[in-house]
Amino acid sequence: MRSPVILTICLVGLILSACAQTQIQPMSKDSFLVATHAAPACGPAGARNVAFKSAAIEVIRKGGDKFVIVGDQMSSGMQGDFFSGFQQNYSQGMVVKMIPEKSPESANALSARETLGSGWQEIVAKGAPTTCG
Repeated sequence: MRSPVILTICLVGLILSACAQTQIQPMSKDSFLVATHAAPACGPAGARNVAFKSAAIEVIRKGGDKFVIVGDQMSSGMQGDFFSGFQQNYSQGMVVKMIPEKSPESANALSARETLGSGWQEIVAKGAPTTCG
């Protein structure tokens, strides 16, 4: 009787902690690409959230705080086969431009620290999120 309950709890835990991978690609001295690939349970919104948080983390790691998203692209694809079934995966790409604190653009830029919240130091220390939950 306990076995089905434990199995259900484990499955729900796996779904809620879906995997996501993020890669950072430098594009210039003040810009970079964030490429996030997320599991089906994340959905497009989860992939976008992981990419956005990863962008804020990278801005801080590069010594900045202000940034703007200058490019944004979402895509999805199917993975699997007829025997095991198909799953939809999600990808999110963002081109991020870092903005110097004293530049005129900084008034309209986002703050990486504010984006991550009060525990931003811990979040930056952990690195890019691997779950969308």
